[in-house]
Amino acid sequence: MQNPKKITFISFQPVSLTGCDEDITTERRMRQRYTLSHLARDVSRQVGKIDPIYDWFPITMLSVFSDFADLVHGPETSWGSLSCGCHPNCGVGTALMINKQTGEWAPVPRFINLRGLIGDTQKIIDAARNRKFSSVMMGLALLKNYRPSQAPPLLSLLDLWRKFDKTYWTKGEGKAEEEYGAFSPERTLEDALKRRQDPWNFMFIGGMWFQDLFNYDFRRTEMCIIPYATQLGEISFCAYNTGVGWRKIIENMFKNATVAEWYKTHGKHEIFAKNKKVDLQAYEHYLKIDPIDAARVKVRQVDGPVTASEEDRLRRKKAWEEAARVRAIYEEMVLKKPESPLVQIGPPTGRGDHKPLRGEAQSSRELADLQPVAAGWG
Repeated sequence: MQNPKKITFISFQPVSLTGCDEDITTERRMRQRYTLSHLARDVSRQVGKIDPIYDWFPITMLSVFSDFADLVHGPETSWGSLSCGCHPNCGVGTALMINKQTGEWAPVPRFINLRGLIGDTQKIIDAARNRKFSSVMMGLALLKNYRPSQAPPLLSLLDLWRKFDKTYWTKGEGKAEEEYGAFSPERTLEDALKRRQDPWNFMFIGGMWFQDLFNYDFRRTEMCIIPYATQLGEISFCAYNTGVGWRKIIENMFKNATVAEWYKTHGKHEIFAKNKKVDLQAYEHYLKIDPIDAARVKVRQVDGPVTASEEDRLRRKKAWEEAARVRAIYEEMVLKKPESPLVQIGPPTGRGDHKPLRGEAQSSRELADLQPVAAGWG
């Protein structure tokens, strides 16, 4: 929000306890689980003036305005508008209107009744009238659902309509490019500067949450809008990365060369990080960075494992200890091996007729209980 001229969209991805974390323990899952509801609550607390319940909407809400844009652009348009038709539980978002010069801002759901605007927009789409009539009706819908008392002081209804028009081109492609600058791949620097003359920045804050094994929803998978291309054909994102673990199955079926084999054949590529010099032309930037936030260090607040690899090391350590204990019993009871020599754990007594003291290993079975096995600890 301190860089409204540079940043227009912030997307969060809450943690997904799947893939390598499929075998997560219940304790760590309850401690680390973070959902879209947590995201809405925390962002609202940090930013302020945003209600975590009423000011957040499913990202599929934007598909209504995409349908309106397709209506006013007409069937002769080369490409349709980008639409998000995923499941409502896939992602949520909210929006802020920020003045680039003064920094004043307000949440968009505060000064626009989005529920009412969506309902009115759907009626305009169902009417399927021409561009001019539909644009006039959309302007009336914005006027009807506009709350000027909740808007930033300098934001006028005309500014709001220009922002809407610049996004959805209600005047038509030619007039919109003439007024706001082109937005096609052939756009020039002049087009970009013309679009940036708008003093208001519509900043969107959203998040998309990937599924987990313990709450897998097949309806979400059916409505997935992110297809993965694999050697066996297309598969939805959540079906590939979560659930039953199709990624592991397909990757094991079509394994490539290992990294070591690749290096032997092609050599190592240039390293761009890991304390290596990165060849940049310049290091200057124009972003405003809060020094307190930049210097903040995350403190580990729990003593238990926090990653799947740490849990796996603990499991392997426990398995090795159990295996060592069972092997010691097997050697003593089945193979009839002589007991291991006594190992004094307590202080020396100095007597010739030494007898095991409390705390001293008396057999190989007790030795396995007292002496940890280091092998395999990682």
